[in-house]
Amino acid sequence: MKRLLVYAGIIAAVLSVGGARAYFTAQTEVKDSVITAGTVAISAEPTSAPLAIDALAPGETISKTIEVRNTGTLGFDAVTTASKKAGITDFWNALQCRATSSGVELYQGPLSAMRTASVRVGPGGSATITYAITLPADAGNDLQGDYVKASVYIDAEQSR
Repeated sequence: MKRLLVYAGIIAAVLSVGGARAYFTAQTEVKDSVITAGTVAISAEPTSAPLAIDALAPGETISKTIEVRNTGTLGFDAVTTASKKAGITDFWNALQCRATSSGVELYQGPLSAMRTASVRVGPGGSATITYAITLPADAGNDLQGDYVKASVYIDAEQSR
């Protein structure tokens, strides 16, 4: 039995020599990585009545501007539309509009159908859009004193 214990000890010693190798290792922690989604946020100046005109005559064009600001953290493409809220439909349908930004034409046609091409605005940036509103020279007397109340919508979508 003594011999058996000696042999078992020798076998255990031989087997432990091959498995006793060790490798050095290390680890570090890089803390506090925060990942935040970006934002698309827009503001406009003026904030009300941007296309208000007191007395538009046939054949006359009056220009109004809106400054579109990117108050978010992602770039966006802005598209402008307009919608009649009150007033005379024939007058609304007669009005023409030419929208431009930095000398580039974004839209030309009836104000009632306006949907401009997009304007790209980077984070913290702004773009000025000019709207030239015209009552055609051939507008009839039936439009005298007519009015329209409209809202301008500026839709922003993240630039791709």
